[in-house]
Amino acid sequence: ADAERWNDEEEAADALHQTAAVQAPDIVARQFAKVVKPGDWFDKYTFAGGMSADELLYQAMEASDDATQAAFAELMVSPAAQPLREAIANHFAKLHAFAIYTDHQEDLQ
Repeated sequence: ADAERWNDEEEAADALHQTAAVQAPDIVARQFAKVVKPGDWFDKYTFAGGMSADELLYQAMEASDDATQAAFAELMVSPAAQPLREAIANHFAKLHAFAIYTDHQEDLQ
């Protein structure tokens, strides 16, 4: 009886996981639809697990998800991403000005 109950519970859990795997992408897409203003991008608890959109992007990039990386790269080379590229460049330059400058000078020689 215990083994049968354990099998039934395991089957129910497997079915629940399969349902979740099918429905989760649509749920996340609907949650992304609520990210409409720039400030929404960083709002905690927009997504499951108390995460924000920027955290989802970071995790997908860290996991080397091919589809995410390809879409992100396509976006980053578009004209719309110019302000972001400039902001990243300015931030990086502030943090590493001397190394950037000296590496560049070496490249010129």
